[in-house]
Amino acid sequence: MATSTSDGPSRAALLSYASPAIPLAMLIMQIIVYIPPLYAIEAGVSIAAVGGIFFIARGVDAFVDIWVGSMSDSTRTTWGRRKPWIAVGVPLLMVMAWVLCAPPAGASTTYLLVSAVAFYICLTLVQIPYLSWGAELSRDYAQRTRINGMREGAGMLGTVLATVLPLVVLVLIEGKTNPSLREIAFVFVVTVTVLFPITTFLALRNAPMGEFVDTGKQSLLQALRGLRKNKLLARLLIGVLLIWLGGSIFNALVIFIVQHTLKLQNSAMLYFVFTQYAVGLLCLPLMLKLANRIGRHRVLVLGALAFMLPLPLFMLVPPGALPYAIALYALLGTTTSAIWVMPPALVADAIDYGRLHGAKDDAALYMALYHFVQKVAMAGGVGIGMALAGALGFNAAGDNTVDGVRALNMVALVLPVFIALPGMLMLFNYPLTRERHDEVRRMLDEQAVAAKGLA
Repeated sequence: MATSTSDGPSRAALLSYASPAIPLAMLIMQIIVYIPPLYAIEAGVSIAAVGGIFFIARGVDAFVDIWVGSMSDSTRTTWGRRKPWIAVGVPLLMVMAWVLCAPPAGASTTYLLVSAVAFYICLTLVQIPYLSWGAELSRDYAQRTRINGMREGAGMLGTVLATVLPLVVLVLIEGKTNPSLREIAFVFVVTVTVLFPITTFLALRNAPMGEFVDTGKQSLLQALRGLRKNKLLARLLIGVLLIWLGGSIFNALVIFIVQHTLKLQNSAMLYFVFTQYAVGLLCLPLMLKLANRIGRHRVLVLGALAFMLPLPLFMLVPPGALPYAIALYALLGTTTSAIWVMPPALVADAIDYGRLHGAKDDAALYMALYHFVQKVAMAGGVGIGMALAGALGFNAAGDNTVDGVRALNMVALVLPVFIALPGMLMLFNYPLTRERHDEVRRMLDEQAVAAKGLA
């Protein structure tokens, strides 16, 4: 039976819903930035193998996303469709976070492959139901912007906290001027272990279940066939894929940019991430207001453009000049929230558009497809970025010539702009605007009234 809420859940309920995004962001950030280099530099796994393994793991997980999405949509309990999955998935994810992020000395290629695949499967069990839950808390365009903004704002806060804690624990308290990647990852995973149970309890206890239109269960194949009626979804997902792929190539190689281009220590990365996400959090209210004024799709495009274009400027930073590099990261941070907040809200709007054209209210399947392209992009960032940099002469585990560093710079700082640009062009005039979405909701309401009259 469908549950219902108003279009405006209370602030306390939304804060509770958003709170698990804090430990989730900590996990995702370290997986993107620290864990691949940890295995390549400190565990001794070749850079090509690391890139290939994360590509395989994310590829497998991307297909698991779709299955979990379909199963979550078909779940019917007195606790709703999403909460049971989160309650089961969080403990499993915490276990696998320890396995992947705190590997034993001399961890093998096989260890990385098995633990990475298992970790991403557990991450899916939590992420897909969690995002889908947010899409069902409100159907209103402005409210969706608010809900996604609070969740992604909590995620940025998690990233800020995750960078502060290693700085405090490792640099200020223990006095380590250049902490190892293993030490940084250990601080992350301990923090997540403490925060995840607390935030999950608050969300499950205080946030409403959300509402959906229950038109019966269907198989995964039937659900995927139904999505063919949603012609805007493919355009949205391809555009987001290209934007995320460009950013993921930079993220996959950024630790090497710190070491070889900027000539800074690993601890500098903590300052950079802190700066980027602290500025992003400060700019979040402006991005939300702008989204409701000019449309989420255009805020996403302008944000992506403002993020990609400054990347080549890192090549102009003098070696060892930490303040200049921090200033560049502050510039990147101004639009970081746009890249995180807008895509899932746009996907949620596409659910309503699909319902109008005959598809079902399968929020988890839509979010699974969004995560499918996001994870393909992240896997591609590691696989393409590391493999291409290595093929062009960059050596991740040793010294590099000028040509090797130049190859790294071209792949990490220049290529992302050209990959993301077609995605920006696809989405700039995306037709599901706020006005069009309001019209879609009005027509859905009319359909519902007509259906009741015929019953």
